[in-house]
Amino acid sequence: MKEESGQKGQQINDPGIGTQFERATKRVINPDGSYNIHRKGVRHGIRDIFRYLTEIPWPKFFLLLFCGYVVINVFFTIIYLICGFENIAGIDPKNGNVYFQAFFFSIQTFTTVGYGTLAPLGVATQTVAAIEAFVGFMSFSLATGLLYGRFSRPTSRIVFSDHILYSKHKDGYSFKLKLANERDTVLLEAEAKIIATFDEVDEKGDITKRYFRPVLEIDHIDLMPFTWTLVHYIDNDSPFFGMDKDDLLKANVEFLIMFKAYSEVFGTYIHTRKSYTEEDIIWNKNFRKIFNPNAHGIIELDIREINDLIDE
Repeated sequence: MKEESGQKGQQINDPGIGTQFERATKRVINPDGSYNIHRKGVRHGIRDIFRYLTEIPWPKFFLLLFCGYVVINVFFTIIYLICGFENIAGIDPKNGNVYFQAFFFSIQTFTTVGYGTLAPLGVATQTVAAIEAFVGFMSFSLATGLLYGRFSRPTSRIVFSDHILYSKHKDGYSFKLKLANERDTVLLEAEAKIIATFDEVDEKGDITKRYFRPVLEIDHIDLMPFTWTLVHYIDNDSPFFGMDKDDLLKANVEFLIMFKAYSEVFGTYIHTRKSYTEEDIIWNKNFRKIFNPNAHGIIELDIREINDLIDE
């Protein structure tokens, strides 16, 4: 990416977000790392459904699988009842509700689990049972593929601090944020970048976004077993030099944090991102150190304390 020197430090070209807008925008990246973009007119296919099911939280994933399992069996139960419950050998009204007996026959057919008490009779019912067995076979294959996709997909367990801090540093001030590796495995060749966005309003009221690359004191570390505090020192070349709270609010400033590291678990690079806006800045505070050796000389790290702050 081409970089050029500007009045606010290292100004960079549009990183892919856009520069011209008719009105002020909200944050580009949500706190959870997803893009804050609403797409219209997008055509979705089966691959999009697969991607969606591999990315949603585990409880929601299992809930959707279970709901699909129930809906499919209810659908085939209705077809069996249309064909006539008398065409299912073993169903007897004396043994309880006919609908529930047909429902459990559907479950046995769908899962290919036969208990020997229920069996299809007649061409129509046998045809429906054969179709359901095929649907069940395909459903379990797809569910297995989704489970493998979820487990094998490279994911990061990087925890970011909830806030970015404006605090004293050296003979001046700096912006600081903290991140930590939540997994026991050590990440290698970790890299971090920050892109700062500023809004400039022209006489017509149109918004022009400017992008800058604040320089980090350390933007690369070889190993990351603990935490990493990213520090941008505000010197004369900083895009934040001479700015105060009101200036940051007026400029609709946003910090886009991008992190990359090599994972030994997945054998590839993992990526994650985080966004901070002016509302996420805490002024004149510092992070508390959250790892120290215990009585046995083993370093202990408490991820829960990543947002603990101290006064300067």
